[in-house]
Amino acid sequence: MGSTVKRSTGFFAISILLFWAGCAAATTVLAERFRLPVTEYALENGMRFLIVERRESPTFAAFLRFKVGSVNEAPGQTGLAHLLEHMMFKGTTRFGSTDPVREQPLLERIDALHVLLETERRKMRVSGVLPDPDRAAALEKELASLERQAKRFVIRNELWDIYRRNGAMNLNASTSRDGTQYFVSLPKNRLELWALLESDRMRDPVFREFYTERDVVQEERRQRVDTNPYGRLMEAAVGTAFTALPYRHPILGWPGDLKNLSRPQAQAYFRTHYAPNNALAVLVGDLDPAEVVRLAERYFGDLAPQAIPPAPILEEPPQPGERRIRVEFPAEPQMLMLYQAPPLGHPDSYPLAVLGALLGDGRSSRLYKRLVEEERLASGISAGPWFLQYAGLFVVQATPRAPHTLEEIEAAIETEIAALKSDVVHAREMLKVRNQTEVEAVEHLASNAGLASRLGNAWALTGDWRSPFSDQEKLAAVTAEEVRDVARRYLVPTRRTVAALVRGPAPTPRGAGARLN
Repeated sequence: MGSTVKRSTGFFAISILLFWAGCAAATTVLAERFRLPVTEYALENGMRFLIVERRESPTFAAFLRFKVGSVNEAPGQTGLAHLLEHMMFKGTTRFGSTDPVREQPLLERIDALHVLLETERRKMRVSGVLPDPDRAAALEKELASLERQAKRFVIRNELWDIYRRNGAMNLNASTSRDGTQYFVSLPKNRLELWALLESDRMRDPVFREFYTERDVVQEERRQRVDTNPYGRLMEAAVGTAFTALPYRHPILGWPGDLKNLSRPQAQAYFRTHYAPNNALAVLVGDLDPAEVVRLAERYFGDLAPQAIPPAPILEEPPQPGERRIRVEFPAEPQMLMLYQAPPLGHPDSYPLAVLGALLGDGRSSRLYKRLVEEERLASGISAGPWFLQYAGLFVVQATPRAPHTLEEIEAAIETEIAALKSDVVHAREMLKVRNQTEVEAVEHLASNAGLASRLGNAWALTGDWRSPFSDQEKLAAVTAEEVRDVARRYLVPTRRTVAALVRGPAPTPRGAGARLN
């Protein structure tokens, strides 16, 4: 290990065009042009690095992505990718414990007791046999004692504290359906610290306080989904729109799966997916590429590659017809309309993105101007595509303004969609959308962190970190006729799932293992 298998250095230019449309004509002004040196480097173990030099300030942003998300979870283990993201901040044998040698057997015994305790609790659910209350009580008592002992060794949040003492900003992580990302911004002279900490938790993490953190994630789900009207509506809508793809599983996991996840499962998931050959790092800022490469070899070069499971061949079958669901919740009504759409990078994704901007992106969009400003049918509305690696959805979300109904909202939306299908969009409206997409692109690239995440996500999902810049060219080339064509092809009832949240009683908690659909 430790030798180079691929290294390419080059430059890419980002042309940022700002547009101002006058009453009779539009003026295009070249506002700024960047020319940034980029170094792409691969270790022998398969881990890839992208280094982008920006010398504006003595800082850098780091974006570390593992190509694994909730789409890679097995049935019965939903929520594991997100829970593992939490666990990666619990430290290693080097950080987070006063005595990892004495801590380890306690953690293993805690795992075993959780299995025994769950076996007792499952007797009633599976076979109708009453659990032994004395045995369950004894197990719970022993478990509580062991967890108290294990806590004595824990140095809470040591990883976070080290980063923060060294000037870290924007320290966080996220889990999506297609990936898990870790990001931080640091002073340039803390590059080696980043390499040390990140390689250490890739090499030897310790998932201490696992079951306590599992409770934290269950509470997160209760707040963001179970007691949140929009969360419940979206979960139900996506679970209905996808029937074959595991995108139907929520990132936060089904309740019954979450409560039964175990530390050994998390360890196995980590070993399978958090390998260097399933990871990529993007570093943007005041950096010397040669120094980054030297540190990458030193700290990450000895990580052992793993046999990554082959990417699944996933395809959502065409809908046999429109799907409709009602979600009852004690809240004001809301509506989601989800249309089957192609995955990220499909040729139709570019006119669909323009269609979304025209229809429902911002205050100048057609839906907002008509339903919110003119007719005051809705208090809020938006529309646009959601492109994933294996599939996509075109999503329309609306909240009616009392006393107007969901039926009125749906009819008005249908009218606007019909107009886009029948008439070619005026050139001035197309120009407005091009202006909007260019400005949004500039905003995403303005900071080191924004550029790092944009390049990293593109690299992971498309295999090409340059795609964000070619995407801008493809969006600018979209014609009004192409927008009309994709509206006719995709925004049709047979591709649609309509989910309505209506006022009703508070949801009744479900039993273990139950899934919300």
